[in-house]
Amino acid sequence: MDGQSINSEEIGQIYADLAKDVSVREERLREELPIETTAEIHTHLHSTVDDWETGRKSLRTAPVCTAYAHELDRPIEESLKKLLAGLDANVNVLDDVIDTRDLSPQLRIGLTVNAAFSAVLLAEHCPSDARDEIRDLLRDYFTALFQIPLVEQRLFASMAAATDEAQRHEAATQIYAYRSRDIDAFTDIAAVVTELNTETKQRLRRDLRTYRARRLLFKDIRDVERDLRDDDTTPVIHLLQHHDTTELVFDAVTDLYHRFSYSEAGSEQYGQILRELETAPDDLHSLLGEAKDHLDAAETS
Repeated sequence: MDGQSINSEEIGQIYADLAKDVSVREERLREELPIETTAEIHTHLHSTVDDWETGRKSLRTAPVCTAYAHELDRPIEESLKKLLAGLDANVNVLDDVIDTRDLSPQLRIGLTVNAAFSAVLLAEHCPSDARDEIRDLLRDYFTALFQIPLVEQRLFASMAAATDEAQRHEAATQIYAYRSRDIDAFTDIAAVVTELNTETKQRLRRDLRTYRARRLLFKDIRDVERDLRDDDTTPVIHLLQHHDTTELVFDAVTDLYHRFSYSEAGSEQYGQILRELETAPDDLHSLLGEAKDHLDAAETS
């Protein structure tokens, strides 16, 4: 990473600092409680940092701020990082609420705590002179975001009904293309705060969607065993089911990957760092072979 790049640890520290602040406030409250202990809600905030560090949950703030820092050739303001970190945590809470079939009381508390304090972080760092514009961006963003389950459901049905490889790959491409929109508000808010011109903003949005689609693809490959255990469907599992050999799956995944590409200007400005952040496997062929073994074992069990 170079001096202008923002890594996940830096963004995670923002949320860790929030947890520390909440811990101090909770300790001050202890004397007023009619019991001897507190709910230790700061631990739930730390779990979000853990999810980012382990890769269980996506962190969109770091790649967006990194791309913008390289494009603008200047550091990104701390207030923007904190604003986007709050949005990151908020979106991941919504993702868990949608994806988790049975919410235990403990998990429900954890999600609620993160929803509350991520909203505070958002409110604290939203610039007053751009509040109306950011409000409209977030309304558009969440409207689009909540279409994802339906879009996936319909396109997975298209993949299952496909009669040839071209139809299957097109449906998979559309799924990742739409899922990649979960980074849009981050890119659009950064454009508002940094006063970026429209043409450059649109290019950054397209390139960051490309980054997101590619990273989601690699994440789905790594998560095959877990997704099979949880009975979750992904385009990668469909491809594994419809290709007899690891070589054919490798070719299909490689084709899917290259359907998303960075602009020429983006490749020059920030392409290399975004490709690093995609977290491509060191040995994609071997990882797909392991994924196919997991699938075969699941289908014969």
